[in-house]
Amino acid sequence: MGGQLHSIQILRAAAAMAVVLFHLGDSLARNFGLFPSNPFPAGSDGVDVFFVISGFIMCYTTAGVDQRSPADFAMKRAARIIPIYYLMTLVLFAVGLVMPSLLASGSATFEQLAKSLLFIPYERANGAVAPVLFLGWTLNYEMFFYAIFTIALIVAPRFRIQFVLAAMGALTAVGWAAGSGGDLLVRFYTSGLLLEFVWGCLIFVVFNRYPSLIGHLKPLWVIGLAALLAQNFFDVPLPREIEKGVPAALIVLSFLGLRFQDGPARRAGARLGDASYSLYLGHPYVIELVGKIAIAVLGASIATGILTGIISLAGSIGLALLSFYLVERPSNAWLRKRAFARPQKTVSNP
Repeated sequence: MGGQLHSIQILRAAAAMAVVLFHLGDSLARNFGLFPSNPFPAGSDGVDVFFVISGFIMCYTTAGVDQRSPADFAMKRAARIIPIYYLMTLVLFAVGLVMPSLLASGSATFEQLAKSLLFIPYERANGAVAPVLFLGWTLNYEMFFYAIFTIALIVAPRFRIQFVLAAMGALTAVGWAAGSGGDLLVRFYTSGLLLEFVWGCLIFVVFNRYPSLIGHLKPLWVIGLAALLAQNFFDVPLPREIEKGVPAALIVLSFLGLRFQDGPARRAGARLGDASYSLYLGHPYVIELVGKIAIAVLGASIATGILTGIISLAGSIGLALLSFYLVERPSNAWLRKRAFARPQKTVSNP
């Protein structure tokens, strides 16, 4: 499985870079006129790939009977997700209080900060449902999925996948039946996006039961990528979990069968995959800050846009790697060490 996990790490890097290019392309088109419109509209589909990967990985990491402790699962997920998200959220909130002009979204209230830290969805003044760290809306779905998975490990550890499939499917059915009206939390947690985690769980079932089949599915990434790119030219009247989620699932499934030769490119892709979480959360603010400084100093010309794009891309990747090695990985290790520390037995002297 080691080679397959390396492939998934590389896919994580590609998905994160796709989202980076989406936001960078939007900035360069909007602020500098470098393009008539965003040249990377399909980059946002990296989010769908992340959701599918998450579904697969949660099933894979709990495959062993000795890996199904609900408390251990929840603690590992919290140690992975919370530290860097909390740090970035608090820094951004402080910047919004002191210098709101630096942020496109302005400052947030303390109530919004509390909801952001507790992963409770809320609606901003502009109508967007997003926390202080705006890409954290995806983490609200991730944490909900982890909660469902934890419940599955409590009530039916042997049938955790079936439980998750049934629960997520039922919630989605409620959302489809209810439509777009009603309470925000109900709409959010019955969204069809939950099915993208289901696709990942189903991929694990195929991988686990029919491992010999995986090697024959390698060409599927071409079909999945073509389907995502084609949506830029054709209006497909399907919900996102089908329109984007199914092609994303084909890409993830095919990458499980791909092998990348060891070398600088594979190692770089794996390292960027390690830092993909930090890259995903932090890059919009690097792009925004670099753009504001460039316009203030050099003006909003095409040449400035090209320079801004280069600096933003390099800065986003560089800061993500620093964040991973200096904050994300150490905090994860520190929390796991304390959460899973076993008390030492003491022997009293006679």
